[in-house]
Amino acid sequence: MRLLFIQLPRLDPDLSSPGENLMPAAACLRAALERSPEAQHWEVIETPPCQNDAADHVLADHVAALRPDALSATCYLWNIERTLHLLKLLKKRLPALKVVIGGPDIAANHPLLYAPPSSALCPPSSALRPRVTLPVDAQVIGEGETVFPAVLRFFRTGRAPAFRGVLWRAEDGTFTEGTRPRPVKPLQELLPAPDHPINRPDAFGMAYLETNRGCPMRCAFCCYNLRRSTTTCLPPEEVATRIRILRERGAKEIRLVDPTFNAHPRFDEILEVMTRANRDRALAFFVEIRADTLTDGQARRLAEAGVAEAEVGIQSTDPKVLKIIHRPLNAGLVLRGIEALLRHGIKPTLDFMYALPAQDEQDIQRSLDWLARFGDTIHPQFLPTLLLPGTELRDRAGELGIRAQRLPPYRVQSTDTLSARQLAKVEAWANERLGGFDSPTRRFVGVRLPDLFPRRMRCSLDSRLPTIDSRTLELSNFRTSPVSNRQSLLIAGSDLFSQREAIADLIRKQVLAEPHILWQFALEPTQEEPLDLFDFLIAAFDKLPGHWLDRLISPPGQKRLCARRLFVKLPRGNRFDPAWTDEVEELLATRFH
Repeated sequence: MRLLFIQLPRLDPDLSSPGENLMPAAACLRAALERSPEAQHWEVIETPPCQNDAADHVLADHVAALRPDALSATCYLWNIERTLHLLKLLKKRLPALKVVIGGPDIAANHPLLYAPPSSALCPPSSALRPRVTLPVDAQVIGEGETVFPAVLRFFRTGRAPAFRGVLWRAEDGTFTEGTRPRPVKPLQELLPAPDHPINRPDAFGMAYLETNRGCPMRCAFCCYNLRRSTTTCLPPEEVATRIRILRERGAKEIRLVDPTFNAHPRFDEILEVMTRANRDRALAFFVEIRADTLTDGQARRLAEAGVAEAEVGIQSTDPKVLKIIHRPLNAGLVLRGIEALLRHGIKPTLDFMYALPAQDEQDIQRSLDWLARFGDTIHPQFLPTLLLPGTELRDRAGELGIRAQRLPPYRVQSTDTLSARQLAKVEAWANERLGGFDSPTRRFVGVRLPDLFPRRMRCSLDSRLPTIDSRTLELSNFRTSPVSNRQSLLIAGSDLFSQREAIADLIRKQVLAEPHILWQFALEPTQEEPLDLFDFLIAAFDKLPGHWLDRLISPPGQKRLCARRLFVKLPRGNRFDPAWTDEVEELLATRFH
């Protein structure tokens, strides 16, 4: 039987970033299969490279042509909606396809997967009723390596994979979770062997390395510690071997994916082997650490090993808030650790959160002041609180007075102490002092549009009927389909205002055909159009189905658009009034990110 792994990338409108979509979860699952007796029944198909840049229908065609019998998909908050959409397309093309989903975003109370327990759709029982007909046959909550072969055996034989955290579909469409404890294995038996062909950097030289699985923290906003309560780690000599092999295979940067790198029980020895393996500093390491337990000597050795950046989670300065989220903090020790990093040339990324329970405006101002004291020597991250499925904070949301988005990214919209309006004001403070979300559009109107996606389709309205309305402009008149997951459509014509309904209908149909990719629509006018044209089209954008990226960048109580944006591309040598250009630019910038 044929098995395929997929992991859809996080779509970013920033053209300056190559993006990354390494698949460590798939690598571990593949290694687990290869070590089990079930391997003799399966052939692993290589993931098509187009998964990183193709539109959904194009990717579905590529995957369907491979004729897999089973598919394993890794889901994050940024790709779960799109992944489920893609799986529906695949199930239509391959009705016998068996699908298992897993990853950080899969949880038993997931809003996209199940009806609430109190719903009439989901009466109390041992079986979980999906909210809709899911294109999924099994789900794995938490780590999957030790249970993945059993899931594939279920696909092959029908024998239930009856482990805790593994849910499988019954004939009536409900999902049942197993009760058997999962096997416990050391990290060396969960990761691919150091010299496995799958252990290699991506095309840009980025690689991931895991040395320690498990976290000493019990943060209420994180589900990691709920899914693994024990720790397991690699010995220093194997870490050295893995670094050496990644270097030989072209790695330039290595991200340590340990949730807390300096929680490794042999942390000092790990630093020694990293330094020996990187004496020429050809590699740059990126780590996440606890600053309050870091000594000056350890910071010096991190620098000697080639660590370029260290992420430090602080979250809040208020003891009451920190107690609720189970995040102990000694501000003096944290500051000492950060200063040690700076002293030895390592740039800290400092994480604070807002919209935490019991957090007031004063605490947020103190957090901003805390970040401001370092100036540009740090990379500040002032992050909205997300009620991630499976976390304690989400389970206690009603008790704590928290309201959040139902769908990804699950941003908190108000708390027991801060209204949506107050949170929007908090974001404005943060944007003013620290800068806004990444990748804002540099220019919406101009001859050159630096943020316009290079994959472009073009539609000329002037070649059509003299008078066009939405009833005459059908998709049959515009047959070009998007090929990229970051797609531009240029719409040219004279007197675009008179054809505004046709333009809005074209935009709507394109988005509905590919709702999860990033779209840019650029008008190519031959004359100055009334501002009412842009107001009309903005209203049409507002009626389109939501996208996770828009929900991420929109302040509470407000709506800004990033996943679908409107531009105006002016002809070369144009004589458009600069005042008109400025007005259109300002109008678009108020609604689009």
